Amino acid sequence: MQFGLIGAGCIGQLRAQALAKVPGAKLIAVTDIDQQRAARVAAPIRARVCNEVAEMLDLAHVEAVIVSTPPQFHEEATVAALAAGKHVLCEKPLSNSLDSCHRMVEAAQKNGKMLATGFNHRYFPAIRFLKRNLADGIIGKLDHVRAFAGHEGLSQFRAPWEYDKDIIGGGAMMDVGIHLIDLIAYILGDVREVFGITTNQVWQLPKTEDNGFALLRNSTGTVATLHATWTEWKGYRFYVEAYGDKGMVRAYYAPMMNLLIQKATPESKSRRRLLFYPMITIKEKLFGWQSTVVETFRHELGDFVILCQGGSAGQIADGAAGLRAVEISNAIYRSAEQGCGITLSARPESF
Repeated sequence: MQFGLIGAGCIGQLRAQALAKVPGAKLIAVTDIDQQRAARVAAPIRARVCNEVAEMLDLAHVEAVIVSTPPQFHEEATVAALAAGKHVLCEKPLSNSLDSCHRMVEAAQKNGKMLATGFNHRYFPAIRFLKRNLADGIIGKLDHVRAFAGHEGLSQFRAPWEYDKDIIGGGAMMDVGIHLIDLIAYILGDVREVFGITTNQVWQLPKTEDNGFALLRNSTGTVATLHATWTEWKGYRFYVEAYGDKGMVRAYYAPMMNLLIQKATPESKSRRRLLFYPMITIKEKLFGWQSTVVETFRHELGDFVILCQGGSAGQIADGAAGLRAVEISNAIYRSAEQGCGITLSARPESF
């Protein structure tokens, strides 16, 4: 499958590196508002540098497009690519508004093309371990989920737009929190009830929260708690914990690791297992966190190619999942503003 890349910034560059490792996939065209940046990505693989998105979409041999622009440009690029008959993988969040996400999903349905959302945390080895143990019933019946993600805030951003509410659609909840929302929905099957609280006492950015807290519940009553923060002074932390009636499993990063606790009965003695990923840790020491991102992108893009060719979706998040994550995030904001719980309708079937 031959790809075009719209957006050659930091994440776009990592997408290009990952795509080079996917069997049967090739990046043949790149475009960016900074032509020199696009040229730097294109040169090593002799891809074509396009002056505009329209020029890329006119190329008949481009079968799929990766949209790696800032979120306020996601809709325009995605809808145009779908209308041109291209499959699209769009970075998270799918867009910076719920209405925009709806239009993107509708465009995919109208044109009969695949739309996927770049929720690469699904491909963390620690998350895969968690999902596998849940599916195998290792910790019994799922009772509740806890999720946390955060970093130190403004010093961690590469550009001011990354914390601009008008561009990303929110604050910490639409930054690190959107990954947690997707993973919780992925684990619970869906989210139907939301209660949220947001605070803005540290950075005091306009219309943008430093901390977002949420209680989420699915249709069967299973509950998840979520905390997304830009005031994690210990540095970047991410974890998801699933608790069952026979134990728990924790996925943690960074460093990548798992904790599994098993109990034959609630009263019995616990058996603990720690699982580490030393090669990931070593690669990050040598090449930075980007090495882990490239590997998750590689697996995600592999699933995307299979999906576009009519195969199984694997772990990839489709457009409906991207829409649902923004819908849940917006419900958290509404709940925080109104001081009450929000009930969501059932998520529509994937297309």
